[in-house]
Amino acid sequence: VENHLGIKAGGDTADGLFHVMEVECLGACANAPMIQVNDDFYEDLTPETTKQVLDDLKNGKSPKVGPQNGRVKCRGIEGKTCLKSKPRGPFAPYLETLDAEEKAEKRPEKS
Repeated sequence: VENHLGIKAGGDTADGLFHVMEVECLGACANAPMIQVNDDFYEDLTPETTKQVLDDLKNGKSPKVGPQNGRVKCRGIEGKTCLKSKPRGPFAPYLETLDAEEKAEKRPEKS
């Protein structure tokens, strides 16, 4: 990030568009490496996808927020590996909502 933007941590780009700051934790270990831009997280980054996100932002585009490698939220690349059936009891009522959101995203589940 520093090399691509030409600034060091704590600095701002000449146009004032970017400020680079190093932080200890953004709470997304499963999707590291990542960057946060304002309220948006860009996750599962490579050097190439990081540059692309930064270039898109600089050019006024809106890059896709979240994982940059096709991952759904923090689910592993291999797909859903647990909680494949509805659990007994009222222990996880949010799972139906998450499953509906994933279906709406139209991402095929790997088996």
